[in-house]
Amino acid sequence: MKITPSRRRFLAGSAAIAAASAFPMPAVRAASGTVSVWKFGGTPTEVEMWPERNAAFAAGHPDIGLDYSYFYGQIRRQKILAGFQTRRLADVVIAFGQDIPEFAGFGMIQPLDPIAGDRMAGWKERIVPEVLQSGMHQGQLYGLPTYVDMASFLAIDMDALNEAGFDRPPATWSELREYARAMTKPDRPGIAMPATTAPVDINIFEGIAYANGGRVFDEANNTVTLNGPGMVDALQLYADLIADGSTPAGSAMTETNFRDTATLFSQGRVAMWVGLSWLNTPWGTPDDLNWQGTPFPRPDTVTGAFAPVNAIMDPTAILMVSARSENPEAAIEYLDFWSQDEQLALWGGEPEFARVPAGKVAWEQPTLAEKWPGWVEAYQAGTLFKGAEPMPRFIGVSVVETALGNAIQQVVLGQQSPQEALDAATEGAQQQIDILRG
Repeated sequence: MKITPSRRRFLAGSAAIAAASAFPMPAVRAASGTVSVWKFGGTPTEVEMWPERNAAFAAGHPDIGLDYSYFYGQIRRQKILAGFQTRRLADVVIAFGQDIPEFAGFGMIQPLDPIAGDRMAGWKERIVPEVLQSGMHQGQLYGLPTYVDMASFLAIDMDALNEAGFDRPPATWSELREYARAMTKPDRPGIAMPATTAPVDINIFEGIAYANGGRVFDEANNTVTLNGPGMVDALQLYADLIADGSTPAGSAMTETNFRDTATLFSQGRVAMWVGLSWLNTPWGTPDDLNWQGTPFPRPDTVTGAFAPVNAIMDPTAILMVSARSENPEAAIEYLDFWSQDEQLALWGGEPEFARVPAGKVAWEQPTLAEKWPGWVEAYQAGTLFKGAEPMPRFIGVSVVETALGNAIQQVVLGQQSPQEALDAATEGAQQQIDILRG
């Protein structure tokens, strides 16, 4: 439905797009007219919650018409690129922080510093500094984050763990293999790793590999590094778990829906599942499933050439302004609305508890402490974001991650060894990067 100054209704549809606007601008002018918004992805709760808050924005901004559309998150790069090329890109794009370098490098989005005016001070006051930093690129803010997702984590059926004789989660890769073998039954594998070509599954693997000193790209040398030992050994862990007989048979981990392995876990059909920080919370689990989320085990010995990281994180609902926005004033009003405590608190456990919140106010909510006591304790101690780095983000990241996703599938399906698959992926991705950056 469409909200206009004269008719207050929502309309899903494309935005009215104008020619490229000149920026920077000295300050935010009074906003009016129409602002178009494309939102990509989100949990079921979030998808319902966002339009409800849009209604509040409309009520508080009677001179601004809102044209809001929602799309499946995994098509965002293709959709946004097509919108830009056809001059039909929305004023505000709500996508992933990983996308910022490419979108900025191709001139698709604009820095917020010149058009936000004095709003920036409020954003810095209300948003956790490490999370706000995730919207930065080359010293400028390009996106306003609402939360981050972190990688990688492990969901564990605690009854299955205790039944196998263990009293704590696995801490190392060798322990993970031991636990998975012991927790495997004829009708219930010990562990499942999602291995579709969806970006989220690639990010999950990257979190494991980065903890082992792996990297997908060395930007200083313009070199694809998928076949370095930190990456190869992480993929070898996948291969070892499969060879141990601890994973679902066939293509259960490589189906096109990245939720398939989460569903197996929620149904008690697998004892452990690898995911991002939200694990099963977007879809829920039966009340009688006694489960726990924990950081993914660390390598026994780091083998990669780069410094290992504790976690990688990305703001997966970050608000960006199109470089071709015809109405940047209204766009900034919309961003500022989502920076307010009333909206930031929505990720404090009520109604949503699947995300690591951006807003300081969310960390003060007792509902978040009830849902994720470990998160809150670590945040209060100043350790939650310590040693964390952004998920891979550079011009050409989609090329490299597509190659990585294909390599992971080759290994999981038993068609190539980790070294062979990543060697081929590195060669192919490097050729494309050279063309792209040439």
